[in-house]
Amino acid sequence: MFNKKNYLSYYKKMYLKNRNARIKKKFIFLFIFVMFTSVFVLLSFFVKTEEMYTMDLSETENVVNQAVSLKKKKLRTDFTNWNKSCDWNLTLVNNVNEMPSYFCPKLKQYGDVEVDERIFISLNEMLQEAAKNNIRLWASSGFRSEERQKQLFDRDFLENLKQNKNKEDAYNLSLKKISLPGRSEHSTGLAVDFNAVGEEFCATKEYAWLVENSANYGFILRYPKDKEEITGRAFEPAHFRYVGEDSAQVIKMKNLCLEEYISSLMK
Repeated sequence: MFNKKNYLSYYKKMYLKNRNARIKKKFIFLFIFVMFTSVFVLLSFFVKTEEMYTMDLSETENVVNQAVSLKKKKLRTDFTNWNKSCDWNLTLVNNVNEMPSYFCPKLKQYGDVEVDERIFISLNEMLQEAAKNNIRLWASSGFRSEERQKQLFDRDFLENLKQNKNKEDAYNLSLKKISLPGRSEHSTGLAVDFNAVGEEFCATKEYAWLVENSANYGFILRYPKDKEEITGRAFEPAHFRYVGEDSAQVIKMKNLCLEEYISSLMK
């Protein structure tokens, strides 16, 4: 005879067993799902981070490249158009840009040399202030004619040839020390060499004073040591050039040479 009590007990036991099995399966499934989701999220995070990092590097690289490219674009070599419209004190003459035919210096005697009369007062004030500070400075070279510049260049060129250099090397060596006729700053009357000395001038207190104070009177060191590749000229510590006080202060503060400064002004 069928025992109802035993049936209920059996049914309850099987029901609980099946329910626990279902719960266990659900738990295992949930655990696997959570683990898979976590792994997926983590992988997504790392991939996204890597992509962002790569993008950041790429963007940074682009910014740097653009900055370098922009810097290269700003640095000019041809100042022909600039010279046609600029103020007289910012006329640029170098071995690439010849002295404009329309630029006529108004010469005035200063000691043993001639300079453009428009820089006379500033030059005089600077040397007087130097003298007050026991700094002995004098103008040893100012305006030069093209004939005189040619004499200086040819003499240096011949000296190089005597040292067993070929013509091309001798010419290029002279070009770094002495400008070609018609391409010398001395033709403008705006440049002055001090104390009739060469590179040894940089070790003197006179040079140190000029570097520190010349901008206050509108003068700059025209051929700095760290700008030789830009100016095309060897370091010349005794050679200073008038550009006006405002420009001289900017050039000094930003450590520029004249080519860099004028390039920054050109549009």
